[in-house]
Amino acid sequence: MIVCRLAQIMAAKKDRNISDVARRTGLNRATIKSLFDDDFRKIDRNALDALCKEYSITPGDLLEYVSEDEK
Repeated sequence: MIVCRLAQIMAAKKDRNISDVARRTGLNRATIKSLFDDDFRKIDRNALDALCKEYSITPGDLLEYVSEDEK
């Protein structure tokens, strides 16, 4: 299972406001919220690119594979 680590990344940067992230990245607030809550079905390439640029991270930092046994 793929999990999104956006909540942890935002917490590490002391960046708790989803609306601010949406404004800075140009992404829809609902997109950020679903990734923050790790409740997404797919992620758009542009969204992935915008978040990687915003936080100076790689896709591997944002998304992680976790086996069902670990979850």
